[in-house]
Amino acid sequence: MRLFPNAWRRRAQFVREMTGRVVLDIGCGRRKLPGAIGVDRRVVSIAGPELQRDVDHDLLAFPYPFPDDYADGVHCSHVLEHLPPTQKVIEEFYRLLKPGGRLYLECPHFSWVEAYRHFEHCHFFSVGSFDYFHPANEVYRARFEKLWSEIFFDDFTYAIGIGFLGKYCPRLYERHLAFLFPASAFQVMLRAVK
Repeated sequence: MRLFPNAWRRRAQFVREMTGRVVLDIGCGRRKLPGAIGVDRRVVSIAGPELQRDVDHDLLAFPYPFPDDYADGVHCSHVLEHLPPTQKVIEEFYRLLKPGGRLYLECPHFSWVEAYRHFEHCHFFSVGSFDYFHPANEVYRARFEKLWSEIFFDDFTYAIGIGFLGKYCPRLYERHLAFLFPASAFQVMLRAVK
C-alpha cells in the first residue's frame, strides 16, 4: 500500500473514526491497518516481510468467512483494481458492514500510468465510479451514501493549481484534463445504507 502526498490525512481520519471498532482490512498485504482484522491470501514470493493477515481467504471466493453486519468498517486500499467482479466485491463489503458502517476505498486513478503498468490490474476507476451504488439506484444490491471523495496528485500538479481543480471540481478535471495532468490515486468514503 502506497499513500500519496496529502493522502495520509484521509486514511488517518478513517483510523481515528474506527478506533475500538471492528474493521476488516481487505487485501491487507504486508501493512495491515492498525487494530484491524487483516484478510488476504496473496502468495508472496519476493523476499521481504510476511503478510500481516489474520484470516487467510481468497478474495474472489464469496461469501467471505464473516457473518452479515459484522464490521463497523471495511478498509480496501489498492486492492479493488485486482478483483475482476467489482460489483460482487462491493456487494460483499456491503453484506459485511453494519448499518451505517464505513467503506474506505483507495484506488489508482485511471489517468495514472501505474494503473495500466501493473499486469494484475483488471479495472480502472474514476472518483465517480462508486456513485452507482447510491441508495436510489435499485440496479445494485449494495447501497452506499458517499461521504467524501478526493483525488491525489504529485506536488508539481498541486503547485500549478490543477490539483486543486481536481479536488474541488473532480468531474470537470476528469473529463477535460486527466490525461494532460494525471492524478495518482483517489480515496472515497462510503456509508452503508441499510
